[in-house]
Amino acid sequence: MNTQLNLFEKGFTIFVWMYFTSALFCESLFISPDPRALAPPEANPFDPIFSKVQLLIYGITILLLLARWRTTLITLLTNKVVVLMVAFMLFSFLWSDVPDDSWRKGLNAMATSLFGVYTASRYTLKEQLKYITIALGIVAVFCLGFTLVAPGAAIEIGANAGSWRGPLTQKNLLARLMVLTIVMSLLLAWTIPRWKILPWLSVAVSSGVLILTGSKTGLIVLFVLLMLIPLYRALRFRDTVLIPILIATILVVGTIVTLVVGNWEPLLLGLGRDPTLSGRTDLWFGAIDKIAERPWLGYGFRAFWRPEGDAPEIWKIVGYEPPHAHNGYINMSLDLGVIGLGLFLLSLCISYAKSVQWLRLRKGVISLLPILYVTFMFMYNHSENTIIEHNSIFWAEFVAISLSLF
Repeated sequence: MNTQLNLFEKGFTIFVWMYFTSALFCESLFISPDPRALAPPEANPFDPIFSKVQLLIYGITILLLLARWRTTLITLLTNKVVVLMVAFMLFSFLWSDVPDDSWRKGLNAMATSLFGVYTASRYTLKEQLKYITIALGIVAVFCLGFTLVAPGAAIEIGANAGSWRGPLTQKNLLARLMVLTIVMSLLLAWTIPRWKILPWLSVAVSSGVLILTGSKTGLIVLFVLLMLIPLYRALRFRDTVLIPILIATILVVGTIVTLVVGNWEPLLLGLGRDPTLSGRTDLWFGAIDKIAERPWLGYGFRAFWRPEGDAPEIWKIVGYEPPHAHNGYINMSLDLGVIGLGLFLLSLCISYAKSVQWLRLRKGVISLLPILYVTFMFMYNHSENTIIEHNSIFWAEFVAISLSLF
């Protein structure tokens, strides 16, 4: 019975990681490949099926957590800041302009967080790396095959003509997924030598797909992470201030370059405008002005970017209708105010500090996983939102790693 349960849990874990990439939804089939298109997306006929799958995933996750309730409780108590942040998000419906929607979406995000709790309580970091990399490798091959089979849906036209988006809705989302796949696959190849062929195949496929997305942000983040690997390893062996200074310098420069590149590229309907105006700065400044109106608690979880709210004022300025701020930190402030942002930054700093400690106390390449992932989260949130999302591999893995370090 235990053997069968273990096999089920492993298969379940791999499937959920695949599901949380959103690649299985094949949303690009129902959204125009032209980012300038104003037509609303077609209804996805698979949505009813995926809704039932989502409920099944959440139900099984809760049952598995309850089956090991003592371990679950211990895991939750290891990092109270992450738990407090998720609770704060869940109860933001109390001050939201759309309380029912904030409550419903908050429950979904909490359920996603619970899978991260399950992962941290059930598996070691080495096992986490193995299962998430298997899932990501399968998804990378799927994205490649999907694009070759359905290029009309999977390759963008218009503003980003020729850029691959695969089964996802936008090229940068596919690039972000491929960056994570490359990093995880490299770590697995170095951690489990007998598995070298498959992880390196995953690296090759995801690298090719990343290049074909045309995402400069993805390439910059990957380059920074690869540069940091030898420096992070040096933290274990050298008691010197030079290495931390180099790490900080690379992070600062990498972040600045990411911001500059992200703002220089023409955005969606901003074609033809001056590059300094067609980036995301107008969007960010407009969002910051709105944050100033409700600074402490924000507008409630996922309550701001709605046609009936304050978002249309920003949409009018930027000339299109973004569903978020294209910056995780700004988006977090809109949702949960500076209190929510402060909780996330505190959890990020705690996780980074614990990652450095973990790196120095443990041997092997696997000790690089926490610090590289926290760095990935820090950098990518400057251009995309990866903080407290439902059905998100990025958020669930952040919760899992944050709770695994204690």
